[in-house]
Amino acid sequence: MTAGSDSAAWCAVDLTPGRARAWHLLGETVTGTRQIEMPDEGPGGQSAVDLLRRLCDGMPAMVCGPGLGAAAVAVPAKPGMIVPVPLADGLVHALPGLRQDSPPALMDADAARIAGFLALNPRWDGVICLPGQVTHWAQISADEVVSFQSFLTGETATALAAAPSLRAAGAGEGWDNAAFGAALETAMSRPERLAAGLAAIAAEAVLDRLGPGQARARLYGLLTGAELTAARPYWLGQQVALIGPDAAARPYAEALQRQGVPTTLADEARMTLAGLVAARRRIAGAG
Repeated sequence: MTAGSDSAAWCAVDLTPGRARAWHLLGETVTGTRQIEMPDEGPGGQSAVDLLRRLCDGMPAMVCGPGLGAAAVAVPAKPGMIVPVPLADGLVHALPGLRQDSPPALMDADAARIAGFLALNPRWDGVICLPGQVTHWAQISADEVVSFQSFLTGETATALAAAPSLRAAGAGEGWDNAAFGAALETAMSRPERLAAGLAAIAAEAVLDRLGPGQARARLYGLLTGAELTAARPYWLGQQVALIGPDAAARPYAEALQRQGVPTTLADEARMTLAGLVAARRRIAGAG
């Protein structure tokens, strides 16, 4: 990627665990997309190289995600100024993530999504929440990530829904907004009742007292409520932008709106691509 490559073919790649996706571009125009399922732990080493070959057909690539060997940048930091790191063959550049020493926190591809959101919304101040298997809350001021906090709510929900006693919470795709709201309120007003609330879901499932989607909604309501209680210093009195897959972001949008928090849902794929395009511009400008 050189200064003369503004209209060259290249590949923007997101190696978020669980899936690998790529956009083929000519300059900044998307000409095609690809997606490959991959292990939830993400690629690493040779597997990342193999994925890039399959996704990019030998084109130069700008990549975000874990396991790429690019050292994370400490916050406070401006995602829009992070310099991509060239990998061994020179055709691939990795966009570093962000890290925080206290409390310890680390984000990989979500740093690209933040960069994309800020590129599309200059001078935006507030909090960006990035729901997923790991959820990040990032405080933004003057285009800078001042601090962030991370939660394993998504991974916890997935693990609990696979447990024998809570299998009803993982069954199907149903959803009950009223059940979600009640569980959310319980967790936020009495967080010490979280484990008891989970046991109640298990018991009511066995007793056949839960309708379609109720067990799942209550599980997510309890866990989301516990997270919002812990993350209150981030969202209280702030505007919040949510960037995540729709299924992960919707419960957070519902929860924040119930707290009266001004909330914007941003398209996760668009933010990811915008962050990678902005990173590629920095490489082209430095060439």
